Amino acid sequence: MVEEKGMSYGGLPSNYNPWPCEKNMVSGKINEIKDTLQSLEEIGNMGLHHLVDLGKESQKNYPEEDRTEENFIHGCTSYAWIKLENKDPIQINTVSDSVIVSGILYLLEKVFNGEPKSSIVDYDEQELIDDLGLQGTISSQRLRGFGEAIRMMKSE
Repeated sequence: MVEEKGMSYGGLPSNYNPWPCEKNMVSGKINEIKDTLQSLEEIGNMGLHHLVDLGKESQKNYPEEDRTEENFIHGCTSYAWIKLENKDPIQINTVSDSVIVSGILYLLEKVFNGEPKSSIVDYDEQELIDDLGLQGTISSQRLRGFGEAIRMMKSE
């Protein structure tokens, strides 16, 4: 079969890569979350309600014995914890005494759980906050806690 311009054997684009890079996989998850939150906001502040619902689920699934100083997220106005269950691939569990903060932290679980450790290195906390569409809707103190959780994941 002769390769047509821009196409490879089998009709796939010549730049087709069946093994997407880590950042693309994480970016896809981030875009999906952002799209969901934006579409819920269009209904009338339902994005915050969604975060509260996520937070309620997160609070049910976090063991009391993991609420230790080692897992404590400093810099947040609420009490919040992140436990790194596995370093590579990343597996974290998060919670806060505030359901909205638990929901925000749960977004980290949705984005990074199951991804290689190297996937978080590419993100700084502000970039991730912006990419998720959280800027302007969540208080700066809560976002500081989110940023600290990201730094804790990177340092492990």
